[in-house]
Amino acid sequence: MKKLLTAVPLLGISLFSGKVFAQDNTPSLFKGIKKEVFLLIRPRWEYVDIDNDGKKTANAGTVRAQLGFKLSKDAFSFYVENLLVATFADKYAPQRGGYELVPDEPRDRITQLWVSYKQSLFGTNLALKLGRQVINIDNQRFVGAVNWRQTPQTFDAARVDLKGEKFPFKPHLTVAYICDRQGVVSKLTTYNICGGGPISYSWLGHLGFSLPYGVKGAIYDYYFRKFADTYGLNLHGNFKVNMVNLNYWLEYALENVHNKVANVYDNSYYWHIKVGGSVKTDYGVPFVTLGFERLDKHFITPLATLHKFNGWADVFLKYTATSNNYGLNDYYASVGFKNRLIGKVMGVYHKFTATDDFQNGGDNFGDEWDLLYTRPLNIGKLKNLSFTLKFAKYNADDEAKNAGVGDKDTTKIWVMFTYKFHSTF
Repeated sequence: MKKLLTAVPLLGISLFSGKVFAQDNTPSLFKGIKKEVFLLIRPRWEYVDIDNDGKKTANAGTVRAQLGFKLSKDAFSFYVENLLVATFADKYAPQRGGYELVPDEPRDRITQLWVSYKQSLFGTNLALKLGRQVINIDNQRFVGAVNWRQTPQTFDAARVDLKGEKFPFKPHLTVAYICDRQGVVSKLTTYNICGGGPISYSWLGHLGFSLPYGVKGAIYDYYFRKFADTYGLNLHGNFKVNMVNLNYWLEYALENVHNKVANVYDNSYYWHIKVGGSVKTDYGVPFVTLGFERLDKHFITPLATLHKFNGWADVFLKYTATSNNYGLNDYYASVGFKNRLIGKVMGVYHKFTATDDFQNGGDNFGDEWDLLYTRPLNIGKLKNLSFTLKFAKYNADDEAKNAGVGDKDTTKIWVMFTYKFHSTF
């Protein structure tokens, strides 16, 4: 299998070089093939300082280089993508002992390798995809690619999508069977296909729909094999009142927890309520968001893009993915501004409490301030170059020491450039 995965990129390069298709006597089977190349280069410096944990401050310099090839003809497509993560500053764990952790270890792996088929069937659009692939569902609260990390999370899976655009409520059904996960770090990756990891043989079911007045939603059932079975409903949309563009997100989920990893069996609940607004002016677009997210005791989201939720300092990342022994309430607010020349500036405030009292008393975890600045650079011929500066500061409450999580002040800083290239020939 390893030799096969090594040979696939070489085959893709030879196909995209045009040599295979350049001859006039090319067999008809290979004529009319659309060829695409995708490139992403992302150098990043990450700083991590956690108070009073006995470890040195981390300074991680990493580069993500991602190259993908896609061949398409008629209803069929083939895609292969290889990712390389290299370091230029390695004062961080797991590269060096005694330093804070930055989960961007050097990697070289096939992140995606799939074939797909698309066809119209009884008034619906059918799409089948088989192989190693990215799966992002809704806002990635339950299933996502964790693309913020230098190595994304992908899945060895079979996926079926059915879209009925001409049907009432425009249903979109997604069913996926996950054979294995390829995680952001080595310990979360199963190296043998269907190797029997905690996520192996999981199922995802998701039915999206559209309602009057611009309301969209979904009902879903996610069966995470050794963790939980999660059922839920979300409703979301956008509407305009005079000059103000408003948006909202409402979600509720019930989880039957059979967490064999943490030896926890329970029924738990999830709520997420978010409202936001923006105004388009001659100077730019100011925007604001208010939200509340509640994960009751033992409710977990093991396949989520967790960095998007509960603060960028990732203080509760492992907690909400694996155990969540006391639950988590996240009250948050964000305000920002964006325009074409300046870019985007945003600040976020989080207040964290537990849904259940800690074993030794108290229910306050702490609070967090997050700041973001991002701007497209478009220097010379580099039309797809962007810059990102990101900051997170978590302040632990004294009561958090009774929880054993969220009990240490944490500071993180990121400086990052991203270059993307896409060409069709």
